Amino acid sequence: MIIRILTEGQYKVEGQALTDLDNLDDKLLDALACGNKEEYENSFREVLSLIRGRGTKIPDTELVESDLILPAPDTNFDEAKTLFDEYPRDLT
Repeated sequence: MIIRILTEGQYKVEGQALTDLDNLDDKLLDALACGNKEEYENSFREVLSLIRGRGTKIPDTELVESDLILPAPDTNFDEAKTLFDEYPRDLT
């Protein structure tokens, strides 16, 4: 799966990393649904860290369509509630 982090670039995430990401982003979506700002912030940091750490960065010179687009790392809770509104629950 190709994932774009806005303002940062694209990463290829696959295999166990994608399964782990799916579990982490469920926590993020649950935090948004429950109105838990602290859990959202922690979960979003974990999601971004997994993508950066276990994904393969795609060079900026390479044109690849993104399967999923995440908001910028500095997206706050209120912005995220709207941006993640149509985010898929199941990534795998």
